[in-house]
Amino acid sequence: MKRKIAIIFVAIILTCSFTLSTIAESLTDQQKDIQKQIRENEDKLKEVEKNLSNTMKEVQALNSSIAEYQSEITKLNENLSNLENEIEETEQKLKEAQIKEEERKDVLEKRAIAMLKIGNTTYLEALLESSDMTEFVSKYYLIGKMADLDEAFLQEMEKEIAENKELQEKLEKKKDEVTQAKAEIEKKTAALKNAKIQKDSYVGKLNDEEKALQSDIEEYNKELNKVNAAIKEAERKAAEQAAANGGTASYNKYTGGTLAWPTRIEKRVNSIYAPGGRTDIPVSGSVHRGIDLYAPQGTPIYPAADGQVVYINSSGWGGGFGKYVVVSHGNGLYTLYAHGSGIGSISVGDTVTTDTVIMYAGSTGWSYGAHLHFEVCLGSTSNKVNPAPYLGCENKVGPVY
Repeated sequence: MKRKIAIIFVAIILTCSFTLSTIAESLTDQQKDIQKQIRENEDKLKEVEKNLSNTMKEVQALNSSIAEYQSEITKLNENLSNLENEIEETEQKLKEAQIKEEERKDVLEKRAIAMLKIGNTTYLEALLESSDMTEFVSKYYLIGKMADLDEAFLQEMEKEIAENKELQEKLEKKKDEVTQAKAEIEKKTAALKNAKIQKDSYVGKLNDEEKALQSDIEEYNKELNKVNAAIKEAERKAAEQAAANGGTASYNKYTGGTLAWPTRIEKRVNSIYAPGGRTDIPVSGSVHRGIDLYAPQGTPIYPAADGQVVYINSSGWGGGFGKYVVVSHGNGLYTLYAHGSGIGSISVGDTVTTDTVIMYAGSTGWSYGAHLHFEVCLGSTSNKVNPAPYLGCENKVGPVY
């Protein structure tokens, strides 16, 4: 801008015969005009950036809503499946109980008919008709036993009738829950469809750079969905194996406390957990749902606790994670280790300890240099929480003592 003003100044001196004061006044006016135009353009640019930023925020908000709806629909479908299984089991129990009840009723009817055939003979008459004391004692004993059995039979029958009634009420309640679950699934499915339509509308307003970023986010979300599906399958197999072993897991499940540091070198945080956007260099402003730990190229990486390997990505972009490993520690706790240069000698389903090398640090995927991206997840890899408290450190860049 200064250069432009200087050129204008020279041109005016060479072609005009105005006084110096007139020239200065003219230049001042031109400078004001230029500055005004610059301010106007800057304001326009800020408005455009603001609009684009808001559009991107809308897309991200809708992405979160879509993920939430999908998660809720998955849970509702699982609950629905469980309810239907419970209904089937309850119906079977009720059927068996009703058959047993009918059998007891039949026995009771036969008992009543037998009593009628005997007539009005009382227990006392039966005893007095005894020919001797031995027969008297024997009859007395048998009559007592019969009375006890009759009472126990009736009590058991009353108990079974009450249980059958309870089963019937439980069955009706479960059927009502199924109806409600189906209605909720339908409602969430409609909301999901609407959110996707809104998202497509906003994505159409993004510029090329933002569309590229959105494409990366989509790939990242697809990767998470793939991982969560694989985790469920791995844990299903683990549950079957544990059941075969008498209900015992092949590793000590996490019950709380500080996790082990995933490396055996200097403890240092390179970049913080910042779900609202980072302020540290070199990726300022970006969302970061993990914590980056100091780990030069090739550094061995270890699990933060005993567990089972539930997912491995050994090649490709991996939704931005590059080469990475997910370990389940039981009770809904998972840890994720990303950007590896290579994977250790492990396979999905393997039991690992804090001494098992699961990966080697690198810079694969969306990475700014060799390091370990570490995440702690609860329930699934979609629910990421701050790893710092689990590692016993502060959520800030620098050495950890």
